[in-house]
Amino acid sequence: MERLALPRKIHRWFQLVTVGCVLMLSGCFPQSVPLAILPMAEPEAAALNLKGIDQYHVGEWEAALQLFQAAIRVNPMLVEAHFNAALALHQLDCHQEATQYFQRAGELDPGNGSIVTSTLYRNHLGLSSTLERHLSGGYRYQREK
Repeated sequence: MERLALPRKIHRWFQLVTVGCVLMLSGCFPQSVPLAILPMAEPEAAALNLKGIDQYHVGEWEAALQLFQAAIRVNPMLVEAHFNAALALHQLDCHQEATQYFQRAGELDPGNGSIVTSTLYRNHLGLSSTLERHLSGGYRYQREK
């Protein structure tokens, strides 16, 4: 049986899409999910953050955002609440404000792998590769430089 010869550009594009799909399906791109904290250090802020996570998971992003912001008022250094507020804002299509919260979360804890490897964090701050942006749709809201 004779093989169909594809133009070089199409063949290369097909390879890239295939690799990207395999990476995505295998979980190589970190997912962006709300982060919880233990209530020992700041019980009130932790409780508000947990309530916000509950609201986030049922799709009540406005209510979740209000709870995350309340947790930040109690403890402005609560990195998880900043990150979670950014996720809620992203869901509400408030990408410019989400970027500010993502940036603050990264400033508060630059070594937190759950934050700095998050696809949404990387997309909003313009840190993701072209492939990551296209596979996740991040090119739609990436910060202008």
